[in-house]
Amino acid sequence: MHFETDDTPTPALALQLYCAISQDWADNVLAGRDLSESYPIEVAPTAEHANMLLGRVGFIRTEFVPLAQ
Repeated sequence: MHFETDDTPTPALALQLYCAISQDWADNVLAGRDLSESYPIEVAPTAEHANMLLGRVGFIRTEFVPLAQ
């Protein structure tokens, strides 16, 4: 995943944006919604992959975001 550094000038903001983008994709997969407006995650849109990604997002939010602030 990549995004403009002008939009995320600090490591904490970059991590938070990564988590928000990833959660959007996972939430849409789990709800069975259209993914055309979500950032393209390069795996099959399955509940298993969505839950794995949500686990990663939770870990990043609790373990890394506080360290980056």
